[in-house]
Parts: sequence; structure tokens; C-alpha cells
Amino acid sequence: MPRFLHTRLFFYVVIAALCVGAGIAWLSDLEWHLTPIREVACGELIAVLLFAGGAYLARTRGRSPLPRACILWRVMFFALLCHLTCNLDFLNDPMLAPLPMLLTAACLCFLWALLGRLSVIICCPFFILQLAQIAGYHQYGTRINSLVIAETLEASGEEVCGYLSSGNVFLAIAIIIGGVALSWVLVRILRSQHGRLELVNAGLLFALLAGACSLTMPRERQKSYTLWPVYEAVALVHAWSEALFHNHATIRQAESLPSPAQQPSSLHTLHGGEGVVLVVHIGESVRADRMGINGYARNTTPFLSACTHLINFPNCISAACDTCQAQIAILTDARRDIYEKDPALQPHTGSVLDLFAAHGFRIGSFFGKRNAAHLKYDMVVRILTRCAVERHHAPGSPWTSIPLVAEFLRNQPPTQNTVLFINNEGSHTPFFHYDHQGGPFLPAGSSFEDPAAHARDVNNAYDNTVHYTDEFVRRITRVLQGRPWLYLYISDHGEYLGHDGIWGRAALGESKRDYHSTTGCRVGMFFLYSPEFEKAHSHFAKALRVLKSHSSMLVAHEHIFHTLLGIFDIQTPWYNPSLDLSSSTVQPYSGPHPAVN
Repeated sequence: MPRFLHTRLFFYVVIAALCVGAGIAWLSDLEWHLTPIREVACGELIAVLLFAGGAYLARTRGRSPLPRACILWRVMFFALLCHLTCNLDFLNDPMLAPLPMLLTAACLCFLWALLGRLSVIICCPFFILQLAQIAGYHQYGTRINSLVIAETLEASGEEVCGYLSSGNVFLAIAIIIGGVALSWVLVRILRSQHGRLELVNAGLLFALLAGACSLTMPRERQKSYTLWPVYEAVALVHAWSEALFHNHATIRQAESLPSPAQQPSSLHTLHGGEGVVLVVHIGESVRADRMGINGYARNTTPFLSACTHLINFPNCISAACDTCQAQIAILTDARRDIYEKDPALQPHTGSVLDLFAAHGFRIGSFFGKRNAAHLKYDMVVRILTRCAVERHHAPGSPWTSIPLVAEFLRNQPPTQNTVLFINNEGSHTPFFHYDHQGGPFLPAGSSFEDPAAHARDVNNAYDNTVHYTDEFVRRITRVLQGRPWLYLYISDHGEYLGHDGIWGRAALGESKRDYHSTTGCRVGMFFLYSPEFEKAHSHFAKALRVLKSHSSMLVAHEHIFHTLLGIFDIQTPWYNPSLDLSSSTVQPYSGPHPAVN
């Protein structure tokens, strides 16, 4: 029989097998929505027909239908080696071990039949990622999920350096060597000249055996990890695509918002020339329960604790555990983050700073953390502060922005009304930003090689960063002395240092807990004001009194946009008095949140 007929016959068998599978599904009235058992049974039938066709085709060519038995055993042993070294869940239930091993052997045969030695291009990165996942899980309690990838894509140089301890560098080298070694072993096993058809048949055989194991497995014991490496590969691709979607969706959301200044608005309290300064300081990763002014056992906020013109909000819920989404929720009329389905909870207009700029305020933007304009953080913060006449980066220590703020104020008339937008590292991982020579809580160290094992030092470092933020606020208010000013501080999200059984925000997804069910969503928020500001207009004094009367209320990021408008009495169609904390008709936050004492 001519060779092309052999190939054609093989494809006929493939088509027939697919038709039989479709027929079984149709007769079962399942329309391809198969129950697990029937789905496996159909797959088994298709694999049997394919294997029969492949065996027949090999025989007509005078070749063995399968590789040598020694090769099959080597593939099985290599599959076992892969699971022992790379599969995080392999030892959870040893009785389920045969299924993922057989499935791995099938995937290796199919991949080598398709790509040959080029399979290493896929296998080596996969092995390295799986080894890294095991190391990361044991150190930080999280797998490689979309939040981990998103955080990695947005990591600053300082954050990366925080994880580059000697132990982690050694571990990273060992992981790379391990991944390369596994790939080398795979090449050694399958480097012989095997026919592609024989490898396909071997893959079908392993798939048949895997299906047989699945059919005998009790349904209640069927877990996703038994489908490793297929399930794992799909999960990694999904996590990568979700992280990219998450980043791009946040940027698109910020870009799509029209400026609130496009609608008619009026400012009834100021007419220009008063020299009022509004500071909008979005902090980083400050938990409300780690602030001394909120009853924390340590006095992490000595300056704020001594302030007489302080309005503290100890019960503030952040919108999202992502900095950019939180910034959007704070500066716009958004009620929740981008994953909320209700359109009423999404932002409909842009940054509140645009309204201040429209009424003669000069906007200065001061932020650090990133230095690459293509990152999500840079793009979103630029969109939200596009009305700024000056934009300054303050890399490294947040204290480096204080001279920039002072210079910005010196370079304009003292009668100029001004808004200072500040966003700096604060208490973001790796908790570097504090006075390492004179930190009040010692011993302190940002060891992220194994944070749970260094819980005391890491928690001390975190508390030092909160103390550092308190000192930062003190230094900024000194720069503002002599002028009427209002200082708003609000953190974007919290942090996890063993709280709720979680170490690090990236582990939140692995914990399967919703952000708003954890204590990490309760963040620091307060207003400071100078006596000159209170006296600058009778409306300010009244607004501050009402604001203080609501300080024990459960509030959220969603209140900020409208509260700033209410304090300055800016009338605009976007203003909602039920979300203005300086209004007597304000309503408390009604969204999801953990229990608040």
C-alpha cells in the first residue's frame, strides 16, 4: 500500500474516533457538557481508536508500534522524578500518584514527538517555575498566581533588592540549576532516534492508562492537582493573562474617565490670594491597627498623638489591595474596584484634583517608588495628576521629597492656593524606609527569605516604617507653617504580617480569602489642619466640626472625592452629599468589610 494511503488511513481513523465521541455525547443528550465519568469514557474510546490507528500504521511501515520497553520505563521514572521535585501537591495523597505520573509521561511523549529537542524550550522554564513555586510556597505561603505576577511586574528596584538576600540568591541559583538538570535528563532519555509515530503511540498508551486510573478514582477524591502538569500549565497561562488584563484594565479605566472639570462648577469659599494649601497624601500599606492613635500598644505615631488639630478616622476600609485601583477609588467618584460588576459602583469621572486646578489651585505632584514610565503605577498616577504644573520623583527615602515640596512652595507667591499630591513608599514591602540607625523598635530587619521565621524583626521593621511616616508628616507640616493648610492622609491598602494567617499580599489569593474579609483592608486615615485654615472661612470651621463628629463612623475610600469637595464647598454635578463626611447627611460605608471593634 502506498505510504500516502497509510497516512490518509490514519487520519480517517482520527476522524472516525472524533465522530464516535460526538455521537456518544449526542446520544447521551449531553451536547458535549459531559459528566466527569462519561467525559473520561469518551476520551478513553477516542484514545483507543487513535492508538489502534497508530499501531496499524506503524505495522504497515514495518516498525514497532511503541518505543523500546526500556524507554517507556525511563519516561515513567522521569515523570516520577518530575513530581518529586516539581509538583507541590504530589505527596498530599500518595494514592493518587499514578494518575499525574501517567499524564506527565503522556505529555512528555507528545511534546517530544511534536518538537523534538526543542521541547526543552518549554520544559526548562516550566521546571524552573515549578521549583520556584515550591520554594516560594514554603517561604511565603503562596503559589504563582495572578497577584504574584502583577506584583512582580510592578516591583521597584528597592523591592527586588529586599528579596535578594544571600539565602534567596543561592536558592535562585539552585532552582535554575535544578531546572536545567531536569531538562538535560529528559534529553538524555529521549535523545535516541525514536520515530514520531512511536512516541505518539506511547503518549496515547500513557493517556489510556491515566484515563483508566481516573475512571477508578472516587469522584470525591478527584482533585485538580491530579491533572498535573496540564492543569498547572493552564493555571500559569491563566495567571499571566489575568495579571496583564488586570494591569491593562486599570490603565484603560483611568484613561477613559472624563475630567470632572468639563462640567460647570463653582467654588464659594475661596476667591484666590488666600494662600491655602491642601495636602493629599496617599500612603502605602499602612494598617489602621498598627497606628498608635488607633490604640496600638506601641506608640508608632508620637507626632500625631500630640496633635490638637487632628481628626482621626480609625475605621476606614480601602477599596482594593492594588495601589492603582485604590488611587482611582480615592481621587475619583468610584465606590469599589474594577472587578465590581455594578456600574453604579464604578467611577464615572476623573480626578478631583482637576476641579481644584480649574479653580485656580496650583497642583504639585510628588511621588517615588517607580522610575519607568511604562509601568502601571507610573501611568495611572500620571493620569490622575495630569493637571499638575510640576511633577517630581523622589526615589529612595521618602524624606527626599521634603526639600522638593519646600522648593515648590518657595517658587510661587505665598498667596497662591496650592494642592500638594504626595504618594511615597511608606510601609510598602520590603519595609526599608525608616531610620536604620535610630529606629525605635529593635531588632528590625526586612528579611524576606523566610518572613515567618523572622516575624519579630519583620514586624519591628514594619512598625518603624509607620513611625517614619509619622515623622514625615511632621516635617511636611513644618514646611507649611504660617499658611492655612489642610492635610489629608489615607493609605491605599494594608499589609499582612501573619495577620489573618497570611504573610504578604501576594499570599492573599492563595489563602482563598476575599480581601474585604481580612483585617488588611482597614487602613490609616486622618485629617490635620492649621488654626489659620480653620479661620480662613466660616465654612471651613463648620465643615471641620461636622467632620470631627463623624470620626468614629465606618468610612471608606469612596468618601474622599466628595469630602474634599464638601470641605471647600465646590459645587459640581459630581458632588454627592451622602458621601461627604463634612455633611450632616453623610451615610457610612455599606460595602463588604471585616468586623470592626
